[in-house]
Amino acid sequence: MFLTVALNVENKFLKLLNEDIFLIESNTVILELIKSSAEDFLVAAYGYNININQRILNRSLYVQFLLKDSDILIKLTLQSLYDENSEAFRSVFEPIYNKPSVRFLETLLDNLVVEVSNCVMQIIINEFSLIYSIRQNLYKSNFLSLRNIERFKNNLAWQIRLKLYVNYPNNLYNNQYGIWIIRSNGLYFRRIYANRSKKLLALQKASLLTVTLIEIQDFLSSRLAEVVYLLGDRIRYTLTSTVGQFIGLIWRGIIEGLKK
Repeated sequence: MFLTVALNVENKFLKLLNEDIFLIESNTVILELIKSSAEDFLVAAYGYNININQRILNRSLYVQFLLKDSDILIKLTLQSLYDENSEAFRSVFEPIYNKPSVRFLETLLDNLVVEVSNCVMQIIINEFSLIYSIRQNLYKSNFLSLRNIERFKNNLAWQIRLKLYVNYPNNLYNNQYGIWIIRSNGLYFRRIYANRSKKLLALQKASLLTVTLIEIQDFLSSRLAEVVYLLGDRIRYTLTSTVGQFIGLIWRGIIEGLKK
């Protein structure tokens, strides 16, 4: 899968670098990459020449998730490849990252390949898992029954909804961006600094609810800390006063006893 997606990304970017990169529609490019990668993978792995139409793409939650990040995945990455002093790069990653180093550009491309691959697999699982030959190659033996397949699809849909409606607004609010890194010994996921305040202002109601809950949590945790501090201070004062008086009475009693 990674090889198929990487070849599609390479071909698409080589074509786009010969065009006016400032006029590129990131959403259009990401949709074309998903469509071509899915069709190529189905042909190479299963021999099925299937057209991934717009209706299939519209049904995919992962496609919706990638469209929200399409500017970073496509336009910012492409402009950074074209110009190391890219204004788009600085507007998102400055002051933590001032220029797109070769290593950073490789990471952006790795992330694009992984995210498109995840999206393609989600589409294949949702749309074509009823085809038995695909099930045989795609799933382990314990997932061959329709019941287990549906359970797996439901779990996958739940995870994607969390990414779309919880993790995405949370990352925006915390000025973070989750990024995948491909290394020879495996895949790594980390969060890096990314300023996307305009995206935060454009959130829909479902995602805004997550931000509101985070703000409520921050408010309540601060007030709770204050209450705990005040209670602790009051308890300490009370105990100190009470115990101090009690010890004083005992000490005076001892002294009076010694005088007799």
